[in-house]
Amino acid sequence: MGYIELLAPAGGMKELKAAVQSGADAVYLGASSFSARAGAGNFDYDALCEAVRYCHVYGVKVHCALNTLIKESELEEAVEAAKKVYRCGVDALIIQDIGLAAHLRRLLPEIELHASTQMTVTSLEGVRYLEEHGFSRVVLARELSMREIEEIVKGAKAEIEVFVHGAICMCYSGQCLMSSILGGRSGNRGRCAQPCRLRYDLMENSSGAGSAYALSPKDMALIKHLNELRRIGVASLKIEGRLKSAEYVSAVTGIYRKYLDSLDMVTDEDMTELKNAFSRSGFTDGYFTRKTGRIMMAHDNPANNSGSVYTAAAKERASGKIVRRIPVHIFASLAKGDVLRVTAYDNDGRCVSVTGNVKAENAINKPLTAERLCEQLSKLGSTPFTAEDISAEVDEGITIPVKDINEVRRLFSAELEEARTGKKQGIENDIELQYGTPADPGEPYLTAEVVNTEQGRAVLEAGGVKRIYAPERVAAELLRYAADTEIVTKTADIFREEEPKTDHVSVSSPAAMRYYKERAAYGDFRLNIYNSLTIREFNSLKCVTLSPELNMREIEDITAHSGGTETEIIAYGHIPLMLMRNCPVRAMGKCQKGKRIYSLKDRKNIMFPIMCSDCESGDCKAVLLNSKPIFTADIIDSLRKLKINCLRLNFTVENSVQCGKIVNVYKDALNGKKIEAPAENLFTRGHLRRGVI
Repeated sequence: MGYIELLAPAGGMKELKAAVQSGADAVYLGASSFSARAGAGNFDYDALCEAVRYCHVYGVKVHCALNTLIKESELEEAVEAAKKVYRCGVDALIIQDIGLAAHLRRLLPEIELHASTQMTVTSLEGVRYLEEHGFSRVVLARELSMREIEEIVKGAKAEIEVFVHGAICMCYSGQCLMSSILGGRSGNRGRCAQPCRLRYDLMENSSGAGSAYALSPKDMALIKHLNELRRIGVASLKIEGRLKSAEYVSAVTGIYRKYLDSLDMVTDEDMTELKNAFSRSGFTDGYFTRKTGRIMMAHDNPANNSGSVYTAAAKERASGKIVRRIPVHIFASLAKGDVLRVTAYDNDGRCVSVTGNVKAENAINKPLTAERLCEQLSKLGSTPFTAEDISAEVDEGITIPVKDINEVRRLFSAELEEARTGKKQGIENDIELQYGTPADPGEPYLTAEVVNTEQGRAVLEAGGVKRIYAPERVAAELLRYAADTEIVTKTADIFREEEPKTDHVSVSSPAAMRYYKERAAYGDFRLNIYNSLTIREFNSLKCVTLSPELNMREIEDITAHSGGTETEIIAYGHIPLMLMRNCPVRAMGKCQKGKRIYSLKDRKNIMFPIMCSDCESGDCKAVLLNSKPIFTADIIDSLRKLKINCLRLNFTVENSVQCGKIVNVYKDALNGKKIEAPAENLFTRGHLRRGVI
């Protein structure tokens, strides 16, 4: 069991100092733009340089998050932001956008790239893809069990980082569209409005089946599993909390530091301190131990009900007071007629030598002794240092002014501090963004996604759809009925090994791209494609579905550079808002087996359907759908101007008759027939008009 890093959050300078003084080995923070915690204080260029200097004095690394998805129009700004951050001396960049990462790998070849948890990495295959694309560390999804983490660590070359404490989302990070669809504030852009923390009524076949904060989990706490994480070989343990106070950062970091430095059992007193710092009705280790369901949830109260009570020690560390000291070794010498000479070095091998300005003279009254000189030089209280050992040689009967001794002490402290902060500037290549050529799509064609055989047969019977995406079992059945329509296996949203019977597959993750590389031809919207650089990275795919968070102008920006890869948008369907490993229906004591249909009703009486799978296994997974489907058949001419290739019809809760009718409506629209929009309250344009911030 080797070294394991404790990684603490820093929303601002006060929180950063609290993390360092509480024993963090590294901190993660956000720059002033493109950070997935836009509500945190974050750091402008000057503040970031100061933060890096402060951390490096203590040997603490700084990981800077540029972990939002980047729009085409923002690429140049994002690259400039990355260059500025790099020049500050940060130790790593945390990235979500695969296109941005590809460019930075060429631009800044010596920078460490860490794959954000927003990349939804849940498998060794996903880690291997990122290793091959220049990432030295991968932050795993929070939903993984101990066994799953262990399997990944054993096979990975990259360092593996896991979250061990703090807030968790009901949805897989990087796959949530709830905040953006409902309010235009994208979680993928660091602006989540947290509609998941509101109360919902669970509806069973349109009847009430309970009311709760059904999408609000408790906070994670893996403090009692540190020995298991050590054994597994995880490289870094991450504490969530870039929106939390300095006192919170101090309390949580301090306790995790304590138990990383020992093999002791966690005391009730320390668990109480964690709960007093922040708690949503207690903690959960449910994903790690595979104890999901109701026990993971804060159904009764989604807010912090701890009282935010902190110990005196936590408050002291959060106050800015220096309590973490760096041991130094000091040797001083003073000879008659010579100046004071001091050499100081730390345990990392950095060494400085300084001299005073006043030559020693015969003492008139009290001569300076070696003991007195050592005492004066060891007064390092205002510095980060403490004298681990100090010795001096002083000729008899001589002295120098105390202020000269103090000045020498100030000098060696400052020079040693500077020596600890120094970091060689890495290579920065002069490489411009390389955009692709404009798309030349011709007339757009229809594709469809179905979830069952009945829907698929209805689409086939309606005709006019070039390609159908379907789950593995459904795709195999549809092959029996398809003639000119291509049947494509839509592989699992969260990667798992399957055995498709079709020639080609649709992939939802880099893991699936790598695993199915011989058959992967189509990229699902879950790849979070926001710009043409990402399309370029996925150029082994024939066609990619663009993120449903993009508006029309942003789609045009992409197709102006998308080159030979076909692009697709979702033109019809209930957008999946959340993809969940802990099924909210099961957590409320129900199950979707049989004919029961569940949905969540919000405070405005809006209903959000829930689709469940794997109910029989007990490892239920669920998808929360938007209340209204996207409908665009009446604006086909506007969609043509986007220069996309495919209009995708996503069928989820629709029956076979509805599927056939919708296909016919879109066929008529493409054939030039004027289509009337449904009643205003029955559909949405998604983000095609408004986009997200």
